[in-house]
Amino acid sequence: MEALSAMKIDDKPILPVVGPARNDAAAAIADGDTQRGGAAGAVQGGDTVKLSSGVERFAKMSEAVQGLPDIRVERVEELKKSIAAGQYKVNARDVAEKMLMTMKKGVAV
Repeated sequence: MEALSAMKIDDKPILPVVGPARNDAAAAIADGDTQRGGAAGAVQGGDTVKLSSGVERFAKMSEAVQGLPDIRVERVEELKKSIAAGQYKVNARDVAEKMLMTMKKGVAV
């Protein structure tokens, strides 16, 4: 059996981790400089990426959703009319249940 060595602990501050170091090729690609030579120059050669049709559909749907308004104007108008007419009724039990569920989840509304 091998003997265990003691580990010395000192009070030097721990330096923060800055992030992974990039090699010259990765730096050239990130900077848009494909003429630096080496591996970075090879990227210009014609590597391609093909996305599945699912990803393309998702991108189209995402664009469509971003174009929708955040507020349903028709619903807001309906609610305004019913409040003004005194016909809007709030179910206290439903409100209480939703409040409790929100608190259980720890989500602030």
